[in-house]
Amino acid sequence: MRIFVLASMIYLVVALIVVFIRYPNLDEVLGQAIAVSSDNIGLVKGTAFWFLPVMLVLPFVLSWRDLKARAVEVLCAAVGCVAVQVGFTLLKSSIPSMIPFYADPFFADLDKMLHGGREAWQLAHAAISPATAQTILPVYLQIWSIPAMSLPVLIALSDRDPQRVLRFVILFLFCWIGLGNVMATLASSVGPVFYDGLLGGSRYADLTMALETSGVSAGTVGRIQHYLWTSYQANGLMFGSGISAFPSVHLGIATTTALYMWERSRLFLPVGLAFVGSILFLSVYTGYHYAIDGYFSIMVMVVLWHLLRRWQANASWAKDTASA
Repeated sequence: MRIFVLASMIYLVVALIVVFIRYPNLDEVLGQAIAVSSDNIGLVKGTAFWFLPVMLVLPFVLSWRDLKARAVEVLCAAVGCVAVQVGFTLLKSSIPSMIPFYADPFFADLDKMLHGGREAWQLAHAAISPATAQTILPVYLQIWSIPAMSLPVLIALSDRDPQRVLRFVILFLFCWIGLGNVMATLASSVGPVFYDGLLGGSRYADLTMALETSGVSAGTVGRIQHYLWTSYQANGLMFGSGISAFPSVHLGIATTTALYMWERSRLFLPVGLAFVGSILFLSVYTGYHYAIDGYFSIMVMVVLWHLLRRWQANASWAKDTASA
């Protein structure tokens, strides 16, 4: 975890440099971050509500001696997670100033072609009732936020396999930096729910109506989407702000979490697959993403996980051979 916290702090420093170049007025940057942090308190509380049972169970799974022995690793993981979240927000908010949003028409057309001439969001809304959607939406928001914000902490608390720890720390960082910053900047896009606001027209007017009819627009998702769009229009730097569609960090984190669950126990495979499937479905249902955003992220994370396993296996074999 010391490598994780070091990499995270370097990432944060780079993000700060980028932002200071974009916002020469330091007071303005800090003022925005502080002022808007209160706007996210509801979501933070919601995440804490789902995270609390996990923390209450851990002392019964691990002995107090183990918890004390891992205190430094857990602290490093926690500091690294905070640094990643701050750095990610800073860089994500800077995407349109580096490469203006341009790729939505391509992704929208490709997504429609892949789904037989229908929009993926239409298929999602036809599949379940609004009541069912409201029931499972916490999976996309609060439950997903647990591994998104703290997977390294959970790993530091419970995992003694150094190769697996390193593997999933790399995957976690790649989700936020590789998918969420680098690729998201190169494929700068806003997603279906913001498409008409960016480009004009009424291509996704039916999506807007469907979100209103289903009650999504009036709930937490709708408030967050309004918050993101308002921040973008104001060219602001707000905690948790920034818009990007392709690729999907939500699916990157969900896939990483599912792979970790599978490695810890094959019994967790159905839960992991259900988690990934739910996040993919809801990312399309809410209009945040084209389905291809999720397909790509799942593929990339599985391939990277496989390559890391092979690399570590070969490295271990070479080390054992050299010491023989």
